[in-house]
Formats: sequence, structure tokens, C-alpha cells
Amino acid sequence: MQPLPLPKRPKLSNFTLVPNSQIHLNKANNATEIYDLEGAYWEFEIELANVPERDALALDGFIASLRGQVGTFTLIDYRREQLDKDFTGFVRGANQDGNILNIDGLPANKTLLVAGERMQVGVGQSTELKILTADLVSNSIGQATANFESPVRKIPADNTLITFKQPAGLFRLADNKQGLASAQYKKGIVTSWKIKGREAF
Repeated sequence: MQPLPLPKRPKLSNFTLVPNSQIHLNKANNATEIYDLEGAYWEFEIELANVPERDALALDGFIASLRGQVGTFTLIDYRREQLDKDFTGFVRGANQDGNILNIDGLPANKTLLVAGERMQVGVGQSTELKILTADLVSNSIGQATANFESPVRKIPADNTLITFKQPAGLFRLADNKQGLASAQYKKGIVTSWKIKGREAF
């Protein structure tokens, strides 16, 4: 699965996990009832600034090749690259579901990530981006339990790769009107180009 080919680091990178919860308001007494449903998803908005138009064309061509919301791509949150997390792990055991995964193959006896940091489960079309809800702490043989949101959508196989450095998600464009035509120009320079998308699943 190809990453979105950005010509430079974005000026702005906002990733938001959007829960799929619903609220019902009783008009008789104003009591509320909350429904916690499956299907939380990531939204992103990135902004490129001060890019020569010539350098932006390759990205515009890639966006055109997606055919709007049909195609998918991977993208990292440039505010949360986690470049110091130069290690990987693997799913330990089959048939794990929900928002907890047992992991092995990690550096031993360390707090590897803290709550709020990210991890990537799987690769290619199976890529899922997760946010940790508790610290990831390994034991003496490099095993740990990851607590995260949102729950896995596909049960990962034993030994599925877990990535912590530059973790990515699988996305599609937010609508069919993304592209260089919406950018702001000045003297051949793309001064501002915003691209939006949401998680693909």
C-alpha cells in the first residue's frame, strides 16, 4: 500500500479519532441515554505550504489516480512520528479481539510508550492505526499487553507486525473534490493546500 507522496512535511497535521457514540435526549425530562457503538474512525487534515507548483504535481497526479474516494493510501501523523521508537513487536497468539493485544518481540523491561502515543497493527490493506490508552510496559522477556482505541476491526493473526516508529493508518479522501485545483497560489508557489481524509475500512 503506497503512502501519500507528500512533496515536503506538512505545515499542519491534525489527526482525530472520532467515536461512534450516539445520545438520545428524552424531551419529557431531559434525561440522556448514551449508545456506545462500534466503528470509531480517524479523520485527518494536513496543510502544505510554500511548495513550488512543479513539486506539487506528483501529489496531484497521485490524488487523481485515487479516483476520489475509491482508492486508499497510508499516512502518518507528522505531529506524532515517534522517531525514537526504533523497534517493532508482534501479536502474541491468535484469536485476539477487542482493544487489548498481547505483544512479544519487544525490548525487555522498559516503558516503551506512554498513553496517548500510537501504534500500527498490520501492513497494507490490513493497516490499523491505534492510540494507546495505557502505558506499554514490557516484561523481562519482551512481552507486553497493549490497551488502545479503537478496537481491532479484523482479528490479527499470530505474529502480525506491530509498528511504533512512524505508525500509519489506512485512509481515503474525505470527498471527491480534493486536489491541487483547491490550493492557493502566488507566483508559481502553492502557498496553502489542505487535504482531508478519513480512515478506510
